[in-house]
Amino acid sequence: MAGGSEIDAEVGRTLNRLRQERALTVTQLAAQAQLSTAMISRIENGHVSPSLNTLQALADALSVSLMALFSHSENAADVHYVKAGQGLPSRRLTPDHAHDYLLLGKHSGPSSSFQSSRIRIRREDSGTLPSYQHEGYVFIYMIEGTAAYGCGGEIFEMSAGDTLSFDAKLPHGFKEIRTEAIEFITTSTKPE
Repeated sequence: MAGGSEIDAEVGRTLNRLRQERALTVTQLAAQAQLSTAMISRIENGHVSPSLNTLQALADALSVSLMALFSHSENAADVHYVKAGQGLPSRRLTPDHAHDYLLLGKHSGPSSSFQSSRIRIRREDSGTLPSYQHEGYVFIYMIEGTAAYGCGGEIFEMSAGDTLSFDAKLPHGFKEIRTEAIEFITTSTKPE
């Protein structure tokens, strides 16, 4: 192993595993990370200590965190723990609608992604409520308020405690906010 350390070897094994999980060739990964194929091969074989910039380029190309490259366990996984009332503040914008929400968790891998959010929409701010359609699945849990939710050709009256889950290829979205505000948790999966 021509002078490489055990850390270099572990990073190389992890890079190789992540690349193969995504069915990428060395050439494809090199192009996505804007690195040479020789550099990818040297890293995977533990023959070089890559710079942080190189590791970040590889992590970005593989859609993983930088720390994922230091995980030599095949059982390693990201975990998001969110205390009550907390989350990553986010904002959704469409041409005539905006709402704030808390991102509760988000994961993505080579074949799918998962996202969960806690959303509050005030009727006075709702404007033209957006409609969505994509691959994957959606689950909604109403925390507070009443609203009409369209899914496919049907309208569902949603109140606190109600849930709705469906195939996201159906056109879907809130049609009308019936109370001053609604609050709900939504979880969705999408193939990558």
